[in-house]
Amino acid sequence: MSEWTAETADWYAANYGEYATNRLAVDAIEVAPDAVVVDVGCGTGSALRRLAPRVPDGRLIGVDPVPRMLAIARERAAADPNGWRIEFVAAPAEQLPLENRVVDVVFAFDSIDHWKDRAAGLREVVRVLRPAGRLVLVKDGGLPGGAEATRALRAELGRMGLAVQQEEVLSEGEVTCTMWVCGGA
Repeated sequence: MSEWTAETADWYAANYGEYATNRLAVDAIEVAPDAVVVDVGCGTGSALRRLAPRVPDGRLIGVDPVPRMLAIARERAAADPNGWRIEFVAAPAEQLPLENRVVDVVFAFDSIDHWKDRAAGLREVVRVLRPAGRLVLVKDGGLPGGAEATRALRAELGRMGLAVQQEEVLSEGEVTCTMWVCGGA
């Protein structure tokens, strides 16, 4: 993984900031109206903006380590009728600025490949999730490496105490992604 810069963030926002995978995954999962939802590697905040009307009594937190990406996310949230409800925090996946066991759902939409230390990031996810909480992973086009990579991901999740409860391929037009919904093993 290379370091993200302001230029990388601008390129990503222009090309993938409102990418269909965010919408497809958000629309495919159930989330309680009072849920605490954290999007790790939130990018432009599109997943949380999409979810906001369905979580009127909850808390929505976008976490991203790239200052320019957070600036873009804040700009886009300011233009959204529910965007004022989203908090944005600068932090890497490996150091989530949240208390233990306070989160109902963690999103990692096309971001897990960008974490500097995936195992440390997953430990943080497990730390902040409530006992019945869920991690929702999405990977555009599925994992490189196919079935072997998927088995390795499932094994890594298992070592962290998470089990894949649902695996689903979502598609719209030429866009295809795989979504894994994980909970306590």
